[in-house]
Amino acid sequence: MKPSLYISAVHFFVGFLIFSGSGCTNIENPTREAEDDEEELYITAEKEEILDTQPLSLEAEGESGTVIWKTEPERFGRFDPDTGARVTYIPPDVDTKSIVTIVARDDSGRSFSVAITVTDEGPPPGPGDILINEIAWAGTATSPYDEYLEIKNRSERPFYLSLYSIDNAAGKGVPLLFSGRIEGFGLFLIANYPEGSEKSAILCRIDCAQQSLSFSNSTFGPFVLRNGSGDVLDTAGDGGDYTGGLTGDQTASLSRYTHSEDPGWEEEFWYTESACINLSDGTFGTPGAENSDTPFEPSVPGDSALAMITEFRVDAHDETGEDWVELFITRGGNLKYIVVTDLDGTDSSITGGEDVQAEEGSHLVVVWSDSFENDGTVFHIPDGRPPGTKDELAVQSGPVFLDGLCYSVDGLLPNDYEFLCDEGWSGPPVESLCAARRTTNGAYVTDMAAQTWDPEAPPSPGMMN
Repeated sequence: MKPSLYISAVHFFVGFLIFSGSGCTNIENPTREAEDDEEELYITAEKEEILDTQPLSLEAEGESGTVIWKTEPERFGRFDPDTGARVTYIPPDVDTKSIVTIVARDDSGRSFSVAITVTDEGPPPGPGDILINEIAWAGTATSPYDEYLEIKNRSERPFYLSLYSIDNAAGKGVPLLFSGRIEGFGLFLIANYPEGSEKSAILCRIDCAQQSLSFSNSTFGPFVLRNGSGDVLDTAGDGGDYTGGLTGDQTASLSRYTHSEDPGWEEEFWYTESACINLSDGTFGTPGAENSDTPFEPSVPGDSALAMITEFRVDAHDETGEDWVELFITRGGNLKYIVVTDLDGTDSSITGGEDVQAEEGSHLVVVWSDSFENDGTVFHIPDGRPPGTKDELAVQSGPVFLDGLCYSVDGLLPNDYEFLCDEGWSGPPVESLCAARRTTNGAYVTDMAAQTWDPEAPPSPGMMN
């Protein structure tokens, strides 16, 4: 073909394409103008930096039709599920810090991308790296169900705790399952209520809200922290009685001393917390903050009455309302802090928390009954079983022990404070026992020994023996 004819043919072909509207260029590089009221496609990512063991929640917003996800570089991890508006990104195992671009595209051809940093976690935590740090087994003053447990990372490295568990933390014999990230030298707080709940006194960030969190108030675990493979990382408690923490008029958590680095249960590494941090109701505890390392020292409230037991009647087999304890007021004041207990863990203030004044030198009688009721001298308090079930009686001012005694089928036991609190009587319950505190020179004997009591004295509740 001659050059002039060739040029003319090209011009004719180009002109034909323009006027015929075929638009080949537009087909290979489509463009689309969004309607004014149409939303942009957008990705919401839970975090911008994750560990290579840490899944990441992603959500596409403003999507049209099916959303397809991919990574740049390609196949750098995976998505679960593969498509959809909400997916979880599972990163690959990396050796160094890496950046991955996550791209979402919908059926309308719109796309959006976010850059995520993936960091190598390294070897998983071993025993001693992650420890149980604080246990609020009694809840808070706001609610006994406002329980929490705190875990501490003693390593400088962050970890993702994937499908970890704590034995007996969802009820006796039931493990609590949880997942989440704990920062280097950081704390990880598991609570019963979510952050900001009106049912909770906790003011700090909650890492994991688990409604199934539930501690037995009578059995101290054992709370065994396990990783996702079931390996034991730490243990708190031995399944016996709690060695710390408070419930009742004052609530306090059980905390681990900060110098304790060894995993496993050792009673000497734990104490009753005395500081109130990140709690709105005066409960002693430090969720989300370092433990104080200062044990709680009980003290008698300044306006509280003080009392001693001067007479009692108990029978393990009689009806509720027939067992009683007589108290002699040794210091006048408010009775709202006075607790008379058979140490079964269910007794509270003899006034039900109400302000009632008593004069020094007066006598009053406390009766185990079905509900609270008092006339100023006789106080009925609720109890599921009458005394005699544990064969111990004690009177307290809040958590402070004032007086007590032990007895058995053979009568009153020689005892002292240590025996009363630590040992008690473990034999069969008494059939019936009534005794009065002896007096000398018109004053009550203050010893707690068996010879202090006269089991032959006729009952005289409310009167000087």
